Order: sequence, then C-alpha cells, then structure tokens
Amino acid sequence: MTTIQLFWLLLGSSWALLEIAIVIKTRVPCNAMTEQKYRSEKLIWVVILTTLTLALSFKQLHLAAVPIAYVQRQTIAFILLSLGLVLRFYAVVSLGRFFSTTAMTRHQHILIAHGPYQLIRHPAYTGLLISFFAAGLAMGDFLSLLFLLGPVAYVLNQRIRIEEQGLIDCFGTAYDDYRVHTKKLIPWLY
Repeated sequence: MTTIQLFWLLLGSSWALLEIAIVIKTRVPCNAMTEQKYRSEKLIWVVILTTLTLALSFKQLHLAAVPIAYVQRQTIAFILLSLGLVLRFYAVVSLGRFFSTTAMTRHQHILIAHGPYQLIRHPAYTGLLISFFAAGLAMGDFLSLLFLLGPVAYVLNQRIRIEEQGLIDCFGTAYDDYRVHTKKLIPWLY
C-alpha cells in the first residue's frame, strides 16, 4: 500500500467514524417520530457501501482513466473532499438540535435560513456529493466516479423529496417562500 493510499484509507475511515457518531447522536427512535415516518438512513448507508465497493472494484480495472496526473488529481480530490466535509458539518452545526438522520420535523421546529442555508436548502447533502465526487476522482477512473456518485446522488435526491414534503407540511407558505429564494443543492443554479 502506498503512502497516498494509506492516507486515503485513514481519511475515509475517519470520515466514516464521524458519520457513524452523528448517526448515533442524532438518530430518533421509532416511537418518538412525528407524522413523518420515512426512515431512509439505512437505504442511504446500503447504497453508499455498495457503490463504494463497486467503485473500488472498477478502480482496479483501469477501464476509463481520468486524464489528470496522479499527484495533481490526489491534491484536487483532497481539497474537494475537505471542502465537502466542511460544508456538510457546517450545515449540521447550523441546524443544531434540529439535525437528525431521520427525515422528520420536531416539536417547536424552526426554519433555519442562516449559515449555508442562506443559499441552498440541503447543504449537508451538497457537502456529501462534493465529498463523494472527490473520492471518485481520487480513484482515478471515470467508471468508479460514476458508480460512486450516480447512485448516491439518486438516493439523496429521493431523501430530499421526502424532507421537502415534510418541511412544506410543517412550515407551509414560509417554506414555499424560502424555496423561492434558495436553490436545492447548488447556489444560484439548482
């Protein structure tokens, strides 16, 4: 194993442990849930683990190499991964007690529109997508990148639909107004 591969293994493992800690800290038991009973966090984890396995397999085949020199590609990937994780955890901190890995609203829930939520409605997912793009880029194969990012983007988009419906149900026109002034995942674009 090369030094860079060891670095990515340690970085990825640390990221996974941090995500697990967030799940443990914020997961809501079934009996405490409000009207919103959709629990997609298990599906998201299964998709992530499956696509990561597929991406690593395609990486070994070297079928569609990314045409960026190794060191430059690793540097770009590290910077993007760092930016993605900072955005994700900034979003989690901005939501504070209202963040949960379970798609639901809480009693006395307030609409958060500060921090990264000023520009986009789902910055934690944007951060995840940037981070997975970076991981795929680091692998150096377009098929790895596609198999890692595509399914994760799909399952997060499904989760966003559920969350947005719950937020519309909870906040009504206030959330509709918020949606008019923000984008879903990419500031000023989408």
